[in-house]
Amino acid sequence: MFILFLTFFAVFAVYLFYGNTAVTVSKYDIRSEKIPPGFDGFRIVQISDLHNCHNTLMTGSLVSKTKEAKPDIIFLTGDAIDSYLPDVDAAMRVIEQLNEIAPVYYVIGNHEARTGEYYKLSKEMHKIGIAELSNAFVNIRLNDDEIVIVGINDPRKVNTDGKADDSKIAGDWLGSLKNDRDMYTVLLSHRPELIKTYATNGIDLVFTGHAHGGLIRLPFIGGIYAPNQGLFPKYAGGLYTVADTTMIVNRGAGNSGYSFRINDNPELVLAVLHAG
Repeated sequence: MFILFLTFFAVFAVYLFYGNTAVTVSKYDIRSEKIPPGFDGFRIVQISDLHNCHNTLMTGSLVSKTKEAKPDIIFLTGDAIDSYLPDVDAAMRVIEQLNEIAPVYYVIGNHEARTGEYYKLSKEMHKIGIAELSNAFVNIRLNDDEIVIVGINDPRKVNTDGKADDSKIAGDWLGSLKNDRDMYTVLLSHRPELIKTYATNGIDLVFTGHAHGGLIRLPFIGGIYAPNQGLFPKYAGGLYTVADTTMIVNRGAGNSGYSFRINDNPELVLAVLHAG
C-alpha cells in the first residue's frame, strides 16, 4: 500500500509540474466585415497574468512559442506582477524578451492596481518602449488601413473598497474615449465578466484574462472558481460572443501567490484577423 501511495504521489507531482509548466497555444481565427483588407492575416499574440512568474521553464517556453507564432503585435492584459509577492525584475525579464519579438501593448490588472510596485513596473516598461494603454487608445495603420486599439485600467484602480460598480466604472472610461467606433475596435481589458459593458460600448474584439481558467478545470464542467465570478465561472477561458462583440479570455500564464493549476496549463493566445 505504501509503495502504491508513493507511486501515486510521484505521478501526481509530475502531472502538476507538467500542468504548470507546459504552455498551450490556443489559436483563434477572427473574421469580421469591419476588419479592413490591410489587416487580413494580422497576427496577435496575447499573454496574461504572468504574476512575476519565477518558473523559467514555463517563461522560456512562453517566449519560444511567441517567436514561433510570428506575431505582428503582442498584448499583455494585466497582472504582470503579483501584489502578494511583487517582483518587477522577474516580470521585466520576460517582458523584455517579448518586446524584442514584436511591439507590446499593455494594460494593468487588479494586482498592479493594488500595489505601489506598479509604478516601478510602469517606469521600467516605459524605458524599453512598451505602450501602456491607461484609459487610452491608439490607431494602428497597416497597408493604408487602420484599426483602433483601446486599453482601460482595471476598475480596482479606483474602486479600492469594492463598493462601487465595476461595470459602471469600465463603461464610463470607455465612454470618455472619443475614438472612432466605426473602425474595427480592439479592447484590452483585464476583466472578462464585464463583457456586456464592452458590447454596449460598441467594441468588436476584446482580450481579457483574470479568471485563470478557473484554476482547476473539470471535464465537461470547466473552471471551478474565478475572481469576481465565483464558483463555476461563465467566462473562465476561451471565446465568447455577446451581440456583435467577441471576447477572448486568456487562461493566463502564471499563478498568484502559492496557487497552482490542475488540468489548466499556462496559455498563449494567437488570434489571426481575417477581413470580410
